[in-house]
Amino acid sequence: MEMLRRKKQLHESVLKRRTRLQANLVALQADPRQADSERTRAVETSLAALQSHLSGGWQATDESESAALSRWLESSRFLLDSKPAAPVAAP
Repeated sequence: MEMLRRKKQLHESVLKRRTRLQANLVALQADPRQADSERTRAVETSLAALQSHLSGGWQATDESESAALSRWLESSRFLLDSKPAAPVAAP
């Protein structure tokens, strides 16, 4: 029972993070100064990694895949913590 609760919690966290990263990516791509930035590529790479983890479907997620998803949540966290650099005003 505890394992099912943890899996459901992980699933909800992954979906929430994916939604936030996708929104972040859309905003980055819409900004010509950020569209080809390292940050944009990092978000794209993170979402691609998540997709590969979920390629077998959520029901096929075993303990090792759950651990990988937990690591993905931790490693993708930094993509949401920092804000894109503000443009520098010309003198």
